[in-house]
Amino acid sequence: MRIVVDEPSTRTRLTESIAADTRADYVYSYPPRQAYRPFDEPTAAAVPDLIARSLRRFTDLNLYVHVPFCRQICRFCNLYAVADPNADLDGYVDAVLAEAAGLAGLTDRKDVTTLYVGGGTPSIMAPAQLERLLRSLLDRFSTDPDRPPPETALEVDPATVDAAGLRDLRAVGFTRINLGYQSMVDGEVRGLGRRRPASAGLSLLEQALAVGFTDVCVDLIYGLAGQTDEGWLDSLRRVAALAPPTVCAYPLTLRPFTGYHKLGYSSVDGATLYRRYETADHVLREAGYRQETHVRWVRDGGGYRQKVNHWGLRNVLGLGAGARSYLWEADLRNGYSVRSRGSVLRSYVDRIGAGGTAVTDGFVMSDDERQRKATALNLMALDRGWAREVLDFDPVTRFADEFALFAELGLGEVGPDRVTLTREGVKYRDLLSQALFSREVRARVREFGYDE
Repeated sequence: MRIVVDEPSTRTRLTESIAADTRADYVYSYPPRQAYRPFDEPTAAAVPDLIARSLRRFTDLNLYVHVPFCRQICRFCNLYAVADPNADLDGYVDAVLAEAAGLAGLTDRKDVTTLYVGGGTPSIMAPAQLERLLRSLLDRFSTDPDRPPPETALEVDPATVDAAGLRDLRAVGFTRINLGYQSMVDGEVRGLGRRRPASAGLSLLEQALAVGFTDVCVDLIYGLAGQTDEGWLDSLRRVAALAPPTVCAYPLTLRPFTGYHKLGYSSVDGATLYRRYETADHVLREAGYRQETHVRWVRDGGGYRQKVNHWGLRNVLGLGAGARSYLWEADLRNGYSVRSRGSVLRSYVDRIGAGGTAVTDGFVMSDDERQRKATALNLMALDRGWAREVLDFDPVTRFADEFALFAELGLGEVGPDRVTLTREGVKYRDLLSQALFSREVRARVREFGYDE
């Protein structure tokens, strides 16, 4: 991540960035992971207490499980993933459940409202492995282990399932699947280094919509190497014609040490990204979708409840190698590397096997950082009453200069009950969010090196 909108010249940086079509990275968490650091000894020793204090604060809980294994590492991927055809998936489930047992000892049972299995490619696991994972986690954490959370979600590589596999996933208890297509154009898919059979195209999406999931989400990316405006429009139209409840359209994020970087694809033109964002917004609105966030469009009961809960400052407890927890007291991470992927997995298994914590680094939250998190993440539509109730502050008073600037530029509107971004403001949401970063977070992001 590059800090684009900075103090003390926020007004100048913001106006110049907009004029130059400068694109900021998607701010999906605050602080961003580039602000995480290994904990010193006293903080590391306090991690169990940070977790316990966070979980005591709410009666509800969101669970996230990271399954890092993939058939191949896509060229754009900067997430924690491991390409290992011989991965011991049963052994990995054992490790995650051992971690869960230790964490469950820090809390009483909760109303588990969401359970999200992401990756990686968790859909490479057998239905029996996934069922064991879900049932065991609910047995440890839920007040009602026999009731699957209303949102029980799985990330799915379309090439790993067929119609029977989709029915098996629904029978296991998944209510939502995220189909990671990224593109519907064959040449663009091959450019990612992916292998996708013809059976994993639109026909699979049609089958998924017929299975009975509460929500089917299609993930698409704009800014891919070799992608054209026509190709992007084609992907959007093909997906919109089938009307899945949720469509996520993400701008490409480029990072060092990825396949793209090694091939020399290290920058994307900001004007192109903004143009393709506008194309997505136009096509999806015309197809009956409404914009839930600047990367997500929904219809017919679609949405992403765990992300809404995360941005609403509810606890998200992460399990597994590379997982992150977003908790009231701290953001925590169970390792990360795009250079030494295997070592992170081995370290995770060893830590859990020794009865220790899987946490390697993170960021301890303060009242100030929580206020910034609530404002920066919910900038598109911020409920002032909610902020007063949960954090005892009014964001309009707290960030008076920033909101006055947004309104002056025609990017935001301040009402008695809500702060909202205009259509143009939503387009520049990630730039505006950076204006709310603390000095400490800005400094940490600037200092961050991608050599981990």
